[in-house]
Amino acid sequence: MRLAIRRRGWVPGWRLARRTRGLVLGGLWLRLVAWSRSSALDRELAAGVDPLTSDELSLRARQLQTAKSRTRLACGLRGAVNLSGRGFDPVVLPSSLIRRTEVQANKDLLLELAERVTATPVSTEGLARTAVLIADGSSPMYRGSAGPPLRVAAFEALVALERGHAHRS
Repeated sequence: MRLAIRRRGWVPGWRLARRTRGLVLGGLWLRLVAWSRSSALDRELAAGVDPLTSDELSLRARQLQTAKSRTRLACGLRGAVNLSGRGFDPVVLPSSLIRRTEVQANKDLLLELAERVTATPVSTEGLARTAVLIADGSSPMYRGSAGPPLRVAAFEALVALERGHAHRS
């Protein structure tokens, strides 16, 4: 007796193009590319590029919208404020890299940004701006930045959370 294989209607029956989204959003190759280029993709999304223009941007936008990622962004902002309020500790390397006085001067704005990041819904552009602010060593939060003041960058991220490309499920 031969058992009939039951096909799922939502799985495509044709051959998928190489390195595309595959059966799950991303597929393994696309996820690897998005992970390796996350900083560059965040900068593109922060500049206002539509996430639907490429698979990598689309996947990165979905990654930024997850609760886990948004919680990490909020914790990063709160951690920077907390770290800047402590005394100098030569053992903790990041404390020497953060612009302590500027972070302390703008702590209310950064904490508001942390609260807003965890709210729903927010735009991908705002989340990407926040990710760049935290993770990019050349952002105004860190020493050696030639960009705008921290107050301006944090305010722009806060405003961008309200507008832009909201990539919702």
